[in-house]
Amino acid sequence: MEETIKKKAKELGVDLVSVLNLKDYKSPRSPNPLRYLSSARSIVVLAFKPLAGAYSYQENTWSKMPSYLYSMEAAGNTAAYHLGRFIEKELGAESFLVQAHRPFEINEETFRSPIGSISLRHVAVQSGLAVWGKNTLALTPQFGPRVMYLGLLNSLDLQSDPPIEGYDPCLTCQYDCRSTCPGKAFTEDGRVLSHRCVKVSQPDDVGNFTRFLTEMAGKPSMDERLEMMKSPRFFRHLQYLQFFIHYRCDNCTRHCPADLAGPVKK
Repeated sequence: MEETIKKKAKELGVDLVSVLNLKDYKSPRSPNPLRYLSSARSIVVLAFKPLAGAYSYQENTWSKMPSYLYSMEAAGNTAAYHLGRFIEKELGAESFLVQAHRPFEINEETFRSPIGSISLRHVAVQSGLAVWGKNTLALTPQFGPRVMYLGLLNSLDLQSDPPIEGYDPCLTCQYDCRSTCPGKAFTEDGRVLSHRCVKVSQPDDVGNFTRFLTEMAGKPSMDERLEMMKSPRFFRHLQYLQFFIHYRCDNCTRHCPADLAGPVKK
């Protein structure tokens, strides 16, 4: 069944695919996958590569988002849906699509640090699609960190693919992604302070919009508040809310040479 699913995934346009049995899934901060599909026993992780032009230099970073994220997300969701339907119709199992990001479950515990339903990076590493990089991204031998992951929880008792062995691109990497991070988001022990990253990489996100509204509310006159509402800054925030995500900084992804690090042993 594992090979049947992988073959179908490739036919649907998936670039990389692997399988992890849930007994091998470990992600300490993530919820129990059975919360989303009570019959789940395995997850199929799917990786999609963005268009190469997304990483060429562009002053207008808004214009790159269809190549970088939106088209890839739409195509990925479509492929994952059809693969899920194939699993249900041909293999007689239940399936559940795990999106690449958003929506997050937001409550008092998580609203300052949203947590997805499944850590697809952990699944990718544990099922042999990728290894952990010093930038905390999951690095694939084929494309480095330049992929988007989706997943399909399913009720099949599939066998896990083994993790990658003999591949550590960070050992010889000459790009110091930690010290060159413009958000200074990396701690000395290699953790990422997500609020620092988001402040620079997503300058028009909800947090920055809240800061804009707070600043606007503090203006002493209505004329000053109206002037802020007429500014490009306000309309950037408004566009973000309509079109969801816009990354202005992708240095750790753009410059990572992990896909050039040599052969892989399975």
